[in-house]
Amino acid sequence: MKKLTTILSVLVLLSMLLAACTTPTAEPTAEPTAVPTEAPVVEQPTAVPTEAPTEAPTEVPLGEVLKIGQITSASGAMALYSLQQQRGFQIGLEYASGGKQDAEGRYIIANRPVEVIVKDDELTPDKGVALARELIEKDGVEILQGPVSSAVAVALTTVALENKMILMIDPAASAFTTGANFNPYVFRTSRTSYDDTLVIAKYLVENVSTKFAHIYIDNAFGQGSNVALEFAVGKYGGEVIAPVPAPAETTDYTAYIQQAMDSGAGCLFLTWSGIGYVTLFQQLTDMGTLDQMTVSTGFGDNASFAAVYSNALGTVGLNVYHYTIPENAVNDYLVKRHLELFNEPPDLFTAGGMASAIALAAALEKTAGDATGDAMILALEGLQFEGPKGTYYIRPGDHVCEQPMNVLKLVNVNPDSDGDGVNDYKFFEKIYVSAFDELDIPCTLVDPYATRCEMNEK
Repeated sequence: MKKLTTILSVLVLLSMLLAACTTPTAEPTAEPTAVPTEAPVVEQPTAVPTEAPTEAPTEVPLGEVLKIGQITSASGAMALYSLQQQRGFQIGLEYASGGKQDAEGRYIIANRPVEVIVKDDELTPDKGVALARELIEKDGVEILQGPVSSAVAVALTTVALENKMILMIDPAASAFTTGANFNPYVFRTSRTSYDDTLVIAKYLVENVSTKFAHIYIDNAFGQGSNVALEFAVGKYGGEVIAPVPAPAETTDYTAYIQQAMDSGAGCLFLTWSGIGYVTLFQQLTDMGTLDQMTVSTGFGDNASFAAVYSNALGTVGLNVYHYTIPENAVNDYLVKRHLELFNEPPDLFTAGGMASAIALAAALEKTAGDATGDAMILALEGLQFEGPKGTYYIRPGDHVCEQPMNVLKLVNVNPDSDGDGVNDYKFFEKIYVSAFDELDIPCTLVDPYATRCEMNEK
């Protein structure tokens, strides 16, 4: 059997595998609270986005409460990804505030207590849009953050434009939100489909095959992945000769797998999400696909490895974030606080939630707490900040967030590799970590915003 070469294509591909595994945390309720009502007061972080004053400041009255509406998929197939997002955002606010809270336990950013109101979009774009409008019109939120689903993210871009309000996207990965569906009020700290493919494409083309088949879920997530894969593979001299879209509700993948096997491709790339991935992988095994061609899929969340990757030891692939890889003060803070609060290390999308909070906080400090869309645009465009993965940079033209990406080697699937009774999920050996600005992610804006690509020139 050929090695299973692994790559994370867009929002990873393993969301519902968690449901088949025993995890130490329960799924969130339909409307969880992202920040506890009595959040713990913590020590001053080792690295805070703002410099400490040289002398004690004069106390001033706190400004108006800043409400942030977090749209997420707290129920259904991506519930645990939602939980990671919420936890990361909570710790990010804690970090950016230096642990300073008001009497209600709300973290204080730019002298404004921050209240996070979480709504469950149930993985439905129409539901996400309705909830966003409710958050704005009834709850008085001034900023939107999330979602998990790329399809919901694309739909929310319209709400941001209608209300001239910042939508900070994370963890949804579709490039459409900062491409064809771009508007000036939409930003992201999540990576895009292009990040997911560019780092690993060179390795696959040079070491596996120049001819690719691609089975992908036929929605915004999968379509964006296919565009990104074709670009990345083509950049290094390869070709996607067999794009194979399949409906999201597919339960029998045999026809799609056979189409890929008959294509003459040497590498099969998979882009899927939800519980269907388990069936897809099993049918690939049953049909002997792994003996005929190299299958590329994603390094996902911590809990999925024992169930999915037992035959993939020694393979090299792409990973969005693993807590054991970054070596910086922000990640140290995230790991320490996550262990203290939740008794387990941070996971795949925890870092993205934290980065989103840090970016918003940095912009609010620039605007002196003014959360209006036009003020925040000026503060966020060109923002460079330190987050858990290292240096992040929000491009001024298309609002793509450049960030480090990992190429890792899978060395074990034992959550308790050191045998101390604690699941530390130390699965990987580091192969390569890209610098935040080296991937040369294309600007994909279309009219009337296409000329903004020129703003990205450094």
